[in-house]
Amino acid sequence: MTLTLDDLKTEWMARDRQLETQLRMNTLMLRETLLEKHSANLGSATRGNVFQILFTIPFLAFFGWFIARHLDQPAFLLPAVLLQAWTVVMLALNIHQRGQLRSLDYGRPVLELQREVEQIRITRLNTFKWAFLTGQLLWWIPFVLVLFKGLLGVNLYTVSAFMPTFIAWNIAFGVAFIPFALWASMQLAGRLGGSPRFQKFTDGIAGSDVVVAREFLDKLARFGREESAG
Repeated sequence: MTLTLDDLKTEWMARDRQLETQLRMNTLMLRETLLEKHSANLGSATRGNVFQILFTIPFLAFFGWFIARHLDQPAFLLPAVLLQAWTVVMLALNIHQRGQLRSLDYGRPVLELQREVEQIRITRLNTFKWAFLTGQLLWWIPFVLVLFKGLLGVNLYTVSAFMPTFIAWNIAFGVAFIPFALWASMQLAGRLGGSPRFQKFTDGIAGSDVVVAREFLDKLARFGREESAG
């Protein structure tokens, strides 16, 4: 049987379609393999959530118990309510942000995902910043006041004539520290923003799951470029 030029062209086109289909299937399988590995790594990186919740529950229980017993004592009620609110808000924000990361749709374009992960990272860093700035006010004097009163029955307001002044000065210093810390962070970010060490430090603050997600997206981006080049 003699093959004409049209027959050869038809045969080549059919083989090209088969090869294209096979390459597409291989690409999808490789992407799925990468995604499965990423999901396992991400799950491992987010297990700290369970420990954080378990660590937070005793504080929430203690603050709740303390509030119920001191409803008629504003000097102790106010710091306990602030501590309880701070703990609940920070825990909720952390869980919400990690949930956002785990619910990413990796079928979307890599560039969109990279932007979203970076936004989650920035949100995490801002959350950490404000947690630190507000926490340094609450987890020093107010917490010590609540802890001593709740566990030991000691009223630190009255243990010394100097104690009210000491408390007032520490709170004032904590409030004054906030604008200074904000200014210092802006200065450092402006000078160290391009530093790999600074990047690694901020990634560590943002969380290991953010690092895992960014590394995975970098792999997908390289994979996409290699596929396009091929």
